[in-house]
Amino acid sequence: MFRRSLVRTVHSRQMLAAAAGRRAVSSSSGSGSGKNNSKVNESATTAMEYKQQHPRQLRRLPRVETGTSAAEQAVTNILYNTPTAPKMQTGRHILDCLAQDEPGVLSRVTGIMAARGFNIDTLVASKTEVPGLSRMTLVLKGPAIVMEQAKKQLEDLVPIWAVLDYSQTRIIERESLLVKVSILGPEADAETDADADAAFLDAQERLRALRQLSELFKGQVLDVGPSTAVVSLNAKSDRIDAFLKLVRPFGILEAVRSGIMAMPRAGSGTMFESEQAAPQASVSHADGPDLSNLPPS
Repeated sequence: MFRRSLVRTVHSRQMLAAAAGRRAVSSSSGSGSGKNNSKVNESATTAMEYKQQHPRQLRRLPRVETGTSAAEQAVTNILYNTPTAPKMQTGRHILDCLAQDEPGVLSRVTGIMAARGFNIDTLVASKTEVPGLSRMTLVLKGPAIVMEQAKKQLEDLVPIWAVLDYSQTRIIERESLLVKVSILGPEADAETDADADAAFLDAQERLRALRQLSELFKGQVLDVGPSTAVVSLNAKSDRIDAFLKLVRPFGILEAVRSGIMAMPRAGSGTMFESEQAAPQASVSHADGPDLSNLPPS
C-alpha cells in the first residue's frame, strides 16, 4: 500500500517537471519570435473583439428604379446608341410653274415651299403671251427627294396647270441687273476752281473705265449724272456676281436683280452648244416615256 502511494507521488512529480519544461520552452520561443517580428502591433485585438467592433455589412444588389429618372436614362441611352441618319445631298433646282392668272397663286406656291423647308433663291413671275396664263420660275436648293414631294403638292393645286423641272435639262438662263455706281473720286469736295476741274477730270476717267468694264461684260451705261452712272447687264448669275465684284471699288449705291429666267434649248444641233449648260437627264426608254413634266390629270 505504501509502495503504491510512493509510485504515484513519483509519477506526479515527473509529470509536473515535464509540464514546467514545456512551459519554459514555449516562453523562450515566444520571446524569440517577438524579437524577429517587431512590426506586429502589441495592441492588436482578438478575432472576436474585431468582429464585435466591425460588424459585417451586406452589400445591396443593384436594382432598376421605375421612376422618371429611369425613363430619362433609358431615353438618353437610346438616343446615344442610335446612329445618326445620313445627311441628304442638296442640289440646285429650277422649277417652272404654269398657273392661272388669278390672285393668291403666288402666296400658295411660296407657302408650299416654305413648309418643305426650301429657301427660294430667286422667283420671277410674269404674264405670258396667252391671256389668263402666267409663268413662275423658281430657283431653290434642297434635297431631291423632298423636291419630288413638293412638285406633287404644287401639281395638286387647282390654279396650277403644270410644273416643269429644269434641274437636269439643257436650258438658257438669264438674269438682269441694274446697278447705280458712283463716279466721284475720294477727293470729291472741291474748295477751289482748280480742285473742281481736277474732280471733273477724275470723274470722266472713272466713267471711261466703267464703260470699258461694261463693254467687256456686254452691258450698257443707261444713265450718267454729275456723280453717278447706271449700268444695265443681262447675263448669267455667275457673270453678274463677277461684274458686281469688279465695280465694287467704284462704290455701289444701289443694285437690283431680276432673278433667273429659264427656257429649254432647241435641242441637239444648235449653234450655241459650246455654252455651258446643265447635263441632260438619262431617260430609260425601256421604262416608257417620261411623264413627270405632263400636267396632272
